[in-house]
Amino acid sequence: MKTGFIFLIAAIVTFCSLVPSLAGNAAGFAPLKLEGHLVKWGKAELGTPAHVTYAFVQQPIVQEKARNCGAMDSLARLARLSSLGLEDVRRQASLAFQLWQNVSGLTFEEIADVNAADILLGVQSIPRGFAFTNVRFQSDFADRPKSNVTDVSDRGLGKPGRQPEARSGATAAAKLARITRSAVCLNPVHKWKIGFDGDLKTYDLQYTFAHEIGHAIGLDHYLRKSSIMHFKYRETFEGLQPSDIEGVRWLYGARID
Repeated sequence: MKTGFIFLIAAIVTFCSLVPSLAGNAAGFAPLKLEGHLVKWGKAELGTPAHVTYAFVQQPIVQEKARNCGAMDSLARLARLSSLGLEDVRRQASLAFQLWQNVSGLTFEEIADVNAADILLGVQSIPRGFAFTNVRFQSDFADRPKSNVTDVSDRGLGKPGRQPEARSGATAAAKLARITRSAVCLNPVHKWKIGFDGDLKTYDLQYTFAHEIGHAIGLDHYLRKSSIMHFKYRETFEGLQPSDIEGVRWLYGARID
């Protein structure tokens, strides 16, 4: 059994990994690939549902060896500096989870215990960039995959990074690993807002949370179409787009009512 923990990704970073395909056809989304593994919650099988818990960080915590979100604190600081109510900020995160739940086999549950939660949400204790996600995973494969993972050190807001070669071919042959914990952390000193107003320098919280949750559940940036998973913040659409829905259903199946 192999465990791993990987970084991830600034909310709206100038970088994308175009990973590829289903049964040889170009996919309309980019699944997250870490150390040669596609990653998802629940059963390590494509198209299967999962139940995921989340919790809001209440006080300073440290996650050892985390590439991102290693030191986190409560969203209260972000709310105060952006003149927003803490409960309003948390509600935007909960609504973002609901966007993904409404279209897929994922279900989300808020719990109070940060030690037991699958996904943590809070602010960065040492502010940088806009928002980041950290993803830890566990693989049942004993062999260590060859090192073909993108260098994560160049992933950050305003840093173009290395543009990886677009890949093609069936992902059915790729190894699947189970995500064991994710963390989403926002920069509290940036100005944040609720709703769209045309100011593209101040990011809407629900949009940002939805983007980062996409990483936390196994999706990477996607550049080819309008998508919540595009690296660039925009206010030309609301909610998930067809490519986002295709991606989450590929990992977790359609919603089961």
